[in-house]
Amino acid sequence: MDELRLIKKIQRRGDRDAADELIRRYYDSIYSFIRRQTQNADLALDLTQEIFISALRSIAYYTPKKDASFKTWLFKIASNKAADYYRSRAHHESEKSLPLDLAPPIAVSDFTAQLSKDEFAQKVCAYVARFPPDTQKIFMLHIFGEHTFSEIAQMSALPESSVKSKYYRLINLLRKEFSDYER
Repeated sequence: MDELRLIKKIQRRGDRDAADELIRRYYDSIYSFIRRQTQNADLALDLTQEIFISALRSIAYYTPKKDASFKTWLFKIASNKAADYYRSRAHHESEKSLPLDLAPPIAVSDFTAQLSKDEFAQKVCAYVARFPPDTQKIFMLHIFGEHTFSEIAQMSALPESSVKSKYYRLINLLRKEFSDYER
């Protein structure tokens, strides 16, 4: 069934079957997006469930022409939930920054490859949680959601040039902060 028809059924009648079908369509991609950020399967399941609960609770306010595609809207909710998780977790962790080493920075491609390591990804996400929410979302959507800068610009209602500059500024800070991390 067409995605917009499913959304309208949910909005008009609270149709559970339509909601189930819509969730099934996007569950794997949202779970994968969150799993890559948290590096914890149980936590990713919990956050994914929270994301879909939030989406279904607020779907009455979703309008395709205003809010872009449903997928874009859903990933925006997911990136907000991930940012909230790391912001709350970072708040409970020590305020002490990881040591800054002035060794030559690692290349961007090497840096993103490092994110596949559990401990490293968690430290990076905790560090990124210290930045403004829009910067966190740009980072998460590009690195973990594999969205293009153009797609992120559309999701965040920012010019693409601003999205790129925020992303690369953060990447440079991350490269400096984690330059001494074991590879």
